[in-house]
Amino acid sequence: MARLKICVASGCEDFAVPGLSHCERHEAARQDKLKARRAKAQTSEAAVMARILYADPKWKAARLAFLRHHPLCVDCGELGVIEAATDVDHITPHKGDRKLFWDSSNWQALCHRCHSRKTAREVFHG
Repeated sequence: MARLKICVASGCEDFAVPGLSHCERHEAARQDKLKARRAKAQTSEAAVMARILYADPKWKAARLAFLRHHPLCVDCGELGVIEAATDVDHITPHKGDRKLFWDSSNWQALCHRCHSRKTAREVFHG
């Protein structure tokens, strides 16, 4: 039998949705807030510039060449896990700076999961 938990929102006494920490009302509000943060992040000047840089055919070729030479995820490797790299990450976020974007000494190979985690941390937690 599943144990019911109280919503973690301050002052709320409703039961949380099973498997989550908030009731339906507070979970919906949390999702709306998260959606707004994501939308705002996509409209920043750096995000617009990044889309232009990542669409460049030269980047696509450079990315593939880098992954051929660095086929394993660096972060997973530090944990002793062998995982194929799928993404080329900019160690120091370039924020639209072309020079930093093209500096291959600032690149590392990551699996998609590690890259998504790192990017979310940078975007949402500065």
